[in-house]
Amino acid sequence: MHPYAIINFHELTPAALCDVIASKFHQPIERTAEEVMAWFNLERQDDPTAPATADLQQLLFGKMQTEVSQLMRKETTLIFPVIRNATIHKKGRKSLKPTAYDSIRLSFEKIMLLLQKLRQVTGNYLLQGHWSPAYKICLSDIYTVEQLLQQWHYIAQNILYPAVLPANTIIIHQDEILNTVSID
Repeated sequence: MHPYAIINFHELTPAALCDVIASKFHQPIERTAEEVMAWFNLERQDDPTAPATADLQQLLFGKMQTEVSQLMRKETTLIFPVIRNATIHKKGRKSLKPTAYDSIRLSFEKIMLLLQKLRQVTGNYLLQGHWSPAYKICLSDIYTVEQLLQQWHYIAQNILYPAVLPANTIIIHQDEILNTVSID
């Protein structure tokens, strides 16, 4: 179990949550994802025991890593400074615009969809005895990244962003709008 699993995230201020997300999720995810991609880029070619789906795994993981990096950059350079400044200058007033949140939400949705596809092509991370130890470690690292992403997603979507969105904000997503009205 990770040492931060005992943190009661509900007790933290939005600014403190930003710091925790950056240190306990962003950094470990980046580091572990780099290790996974290093295996795919350096050792995959020399590993005859890796499954035939390893190339597809690499493509999906690479795409997911790109999406995650963009989301982290968006949070650390655009969103978190706004949240921290609001905490300092506005004494806790809710300051995040719903459009900024919607952008974050869509990024998380893309990442979760890629994780789901990755889980499918890895056979739910079920290890086979004939695979090399290096590939087994790679698959374990992919699973670790998934777990960290799901925890980050939960904390961000259920604790941080609801705390900083203006009260009574109703966000309607395009897929929730029934298109039953015709122009004819």
